[in-house]
Amino acid sequence: MTSASAASVGGYLTTGEVAARIGSTPQHVRRLIESGHLAAINIARGALRPRFRISQSAIDDYLRSARVVPTEIPESVLEADLPAHEEVA
Repeated sequence: MTSASAASVGGYLTTGEVAARIGSTPQHVRRLIESGHLAAINIARGALRPRFRISQSAIDDYLRSARVVPTEIPESVLEADLPAHEEVA
């Protein structure tokens, strides 16, 4: 099933499709789900191995929560003496 077909069937994606979208692996996506960082549904309830499906809104929520906001560099760091660099000719 391709991303287009998964999205057209209720808007849910597989762990492999999510991994491709966020530049990760299906195993990492499963760990995110199991740790509670990424919301998903298990369509194989009662089976030995879960089959997770993830909505686009869950992906968006995860990416928003994982966003890193740069902090302001303190003046003391900017004014600190840095080691001298020798210029290469």
